[in-house]
Amino acid sequence: MNKKLTLIVALVVAFVVVFTSAFSLAIPSPKTEKQLAELYDICKDYQVSDKLYVIDSATFKSTEERHLAVSLQGIVAKVEPQIFIITNEISYDYLDIISKSGVKLIFDDSKGEPWTVETLLDKFKPYITDYGYVLYRSSEKAEGLNAATNLAALYGWLPVPLELQPLAEECKLELKEDFSDDEYNLKFQKEFFQKYKSEFKYNAVVSLRYEWTGLRDLAIQQGFYTFYIDDDEDGDSLRGKILDYAGSGTTVLGWAKYEVPYVSQASKNGSMVIPTDHCHNNSFLASFKCDVPEQKHNKTKKYIDTSKHYVAIVFSDGDNVQWLQNGFNEYFEKLSSEEQFPMTWTVSPSLQEFSSVTASMIYSASTVNDYLIAGVSGAGYIHPTEYPLNALDDFTDITASSMLKSGLSYVSILDSTPNNLIEDKALEHRLEYYARYDNIKGGVLSLDPDKYQGGEGKVYFANGKPFVSNRLSLWHPDGEDALVTEEWLKEQADIVNSYPADMETINGYSVINVHPWSISVENLSYFVSQLDEDVQLVTLDELLTLVENNIPHETATPDK
Repeated sequence: MNKKLTLIVALVVAFVVVFTSAFSLAIPSPKTEKQLAELYDICKDYQVSDKLYVIDSATFKSTEERHLAVSLQGIVAKVEPQIFIITNEISYDYLDIISKSGVKLIFDDSKGEPWTVETLLDKFKPYITDYGYVLYRSSEKAEGLNAATNLAALYGWLPVPLELQPLAEECKLELKEDFSDDEYNLKFQKEFFQKYKSEFKYNAVVSLRYEWTGLRDLAIQQGFYTFYIDDDEDGDSLRGKILDYAGSGTTVLGWAKYEVPYVSQASKNGSMVIPTDHCHNNSFLASFKCDVPEQKHNKTKKYIDTSKHYVAIVFSDGDNVQWLQNGFNEYFEKLSSEEQFPMTWTVSPSLQEFSSVTASMIYSASTVNDYLIAGVSGAGYIHPTEYPLNALDDFTDITASSMLKSGLSYVSILDSTPNNLIEDKALEHRLEYYARYDNIKGGVLSLDPDKYQGGEGKVYFANGKPFVSNRLSLWHPDGEDALVTEEWLKEQADIVNSYPADMETINGYSVINVHPWSISVENLSYFVSQLDEDVQLVTLDELLTLVENNIPHETATPDK
């Protein structure tokens, strides 16, 4: 029995040695800084007009009118971006910056009346190729609208919903294609893709359902293929075929019904996801270049107090470009809060490509107490352990490039918690792809399940650089903001207060994730007020510098 046990142990050890050796293969050499500067352009730049025609979405009588206006916006932008649609309060901030750049804003038509979809169509009708239009009917999964969007991208014909066909006829547009009587299902989508797939370029594809009224202008302008798939077995199969045809390195814009299978499928394909389903006016904003200032937090403070437990609070979901671009309160309210304490914010390093105006606003709003890092998992949202290694090379090249251009030095990475030694080594190996770049100094790991705290504070070292997992997540177990009470926040603070002061091991350091959808500014301020004096809040660069300088460079998990 002992001999058998000894043999089993020996075989296990041998397997581990062989497996570890397999993951010790040489990591690809990094690109030079000059090479990085020439990488990563999802969108083609257009020369913007010195006049910008501004229409308020409040004038739209229906979702169908809005879709028509956005589609027209994209068609015009294929020649010269000239239309801006006011969608929310932050639109006026954008228009103020654009106006100060010298662009003339035109709010009224020739009769002095605010633009409507009718007068806008009359003004820009000459931009519609052959005065053609494509007819479709509304549907939840946008089969007809997406097909019409794709023909607008290819041929410059205007997508027109069945309800607005009289308007198209009044403008003397010519019907080029009619999808209004087709049966909308997966078969319709498959046949359309099969017919037109070879005519598109695939540096990006777009996933949009009917109710999402943004992003189509960019898809039409840039010639990106647009589709929408529900997350069932047959739908996943078609989406997989689209991504397979697009090839690794494709950016997937928009969103889907379920986050995890969506990102997982894209990752396995070697693609990255950028949440942009509610982005507006990007056919103009992507080409309107705005100087982005350096981070105001540009000096990493040094700490030497051995009586403190060091904590970095990290605000998640900054990969969500639509969330940033629309100025959601959870982000901007805290950035502009008078009560300042060290905070780390995730931000998409790809944001400057889609809207450098937004990036400029965020960098300008931040203070010396606010530190910006790259949102998950770099240039776009992926699961690194599901990513093909030959594609991860290119993805981390792009990540290093976009982080360099955005002035970001640390990255947040989202993946699954390793369940065994093999998965642990796989994660550690993939971190080496990031760490091979000098301008990527380390990062924070948000590991699922358990609401990003599955790693329990475990630290990995890659190329001598620390990647620390979240030890705690301010994310209520039920995910409901109404359940985030002072009592619950005090319980979370007491957990942190119980952590020891220990500069020489990972026990003395904690990264805390903040869930932006359920934790308000007031919640966060109360949580901070309940921390003991021996808890020292720092920014992520400061915490990871302490970890790098003070603890052994080996994988370690804090004591419970």
